[in-house]
Amino acid sequence: MKFLRILTWFEVKREKKMLAEISLVLILILVSAWVFYRKPAGLPPGKWGLPLIGYIPRDGKYIDEQLKDMQKQYGDIYVWKFGTQVQVFVHDYSTCKQMFGSAEFVNRPYLPSMTDESGELLGIVMTNGAPWHTNRRFTLRQLRDLGMGKASLITAIHEQVPVVLEALERDVGKEVEITSALNTAIVNIIWKMVADKQFASDDPRHKDLQQLMILINESFDNGTIADMFSWLQYFIPKSVFRKWFKLDVGKAAEDRFLKYFDELIEEHQMNLNPDDPKDLIDAYLIEMKNKTQENGTWSVADLRYLIYDMFSAGSDTTTLTMKWVVLYMAAFPDVQKKLQQEIDKVLQKDVLPMLEDRQSMPYTEAIINEVLRKSSLTNVGVAHSAVKDTTLSGYRIPKDTLVTSASMSIHHDERYWEEPHRFLPERWVSPEGKFVMKKEGFLPFGTGKRACIGESLARTEIFIFTASIFQRFEVSAPRGLQIDLLPRQETMLFHEVKKQGVVFTQRAS
Repeated sequence: MKFLRILTWFEVKREKKMLAEISLVLILILVSAWVFYRKPAGLPPGKWGLPLIGYIPRDGKYIDEQLKDMQKQYGDIYVWKFGTQVQVFVHDYSTCKQMFGSAEFVNRPYLPSMTDESGELLGIVMTNGAPWHTNRRFTLRQLRDLGMGKASLITAIHEQVPVVLEALERDVGKEVEITSALNTAIVNIIWKMVADKQFASDDPRHKDLQQLMILINESFDNGTIADMFSWLQYFIPKSVFRKWFKLDVGKAAEDRFLKYFDELIEEHQMNLNPDDPKDLIDAYLIEMKNKTQENGTWSVADLRYLIYDMFSAGSDTTTLTMKWVVLYMAAFPDVQKKLQQEIDKVLQKDVLPMLEDRQSMPYTEAIINEVLRKSSLTNVGVAHSAVKDTTLSGYRIPKDTLVTSASMSIHHDERYWEEPHRFLPERWVSPEGKFVMKKEGFLPFGTGKRACIGESLARTEIFIFTASIFQRFEVSAPRGLQIDLLPRQETMLFHEVKKQGVVFTQRAS
């Protein structure tokens, strides 16, 4: 018995020692995590949260409201750590202008969900350094050569307008969402410049690409969250990680998208005439033959992502803006009436608007700008990252920290806008009746070195489609219903219109 008591004493002592060792290890892990992941000195104030987790709000508020609450608590510049990803939000326009105009914040962040299989960043939207400079210069030159700001672009848009008007005419009197023919038309304009191709509105390939784009956009939020918690891949199988964040759905859709581009590139390679380039793909292939490959530039892999960037950025955002224009005109019939009075005064019946008509149609231009301001297609701008350790408004910003503009907030900032929550196109018209373009606090196309290169193209398309549609039709809310101008809250980063119908009516001759 004495021997058993001694044995039990040793076992209890050993268990206590083990518990003490485990506790010590856990304490060391927690202390190490706290030291390693604690908020560095000099950063802006804000939400830091737990090691590896960051700050995750539990109040269920939409992202716009979250950012508004943080601005009230911390001011115009604050930090919000998501997982291990540190992001600085800026609510002041002048600071954004200074920040994005600086070479110190010109980079895009490295996001694993936005890379190809090799881990490379390709194309134009997410690249940095020499590849970005080369692709941006090349694309700007090609857009100018292929018609941006020229009569040839107007011709390309005019070819698509009747398709949209005919589709709307078939739906007159019905409660419909804005026709898919509009998306086809806008795709065809950019597609003509990029690939010298056109889709019919019922082309199954275009419908397939549209569906793939929807899947890719829906998976974008999942990819964003996966990037915040990318450290999980070191602790769980990659297949499980991808399943958790539904990354394979978006990847499969993107692969099918890129496969179509591969076929286009092969077709262009077979028919390439170096003396007569017809589109952006031809021009790129000629450059690729004439120049050495440096920093991943001038390669078929890079070209396919450049096409992808042009397709998505050149069609989705313009289509979405037109949807918002239609909804705002249905919600504000008095504004729509003033728009149509201007259209009738400047344009002859059944004559499509020209680029030079813009200067005679200040109210039309004002409506477009006010829709861009109020709808704010994204609640925050596309993220940049610090190229090196630097400072911003007196705060320390470490290398690779994400920085972004709170564009929705800036577009409703009382420091720049009187009655910012009112839809008021008149704010863009001078007392002399002229359209006033330059406004502090307005950045729907971004600002600085990464500003959207397709702004001129998008503005021209929106102007011509808006004038053409409202020259022919009136739009209203369905009987007994009101237009809902709040964005869908299922999407985290984009302000998409809610699913709802409008009614188009043929205007009296």
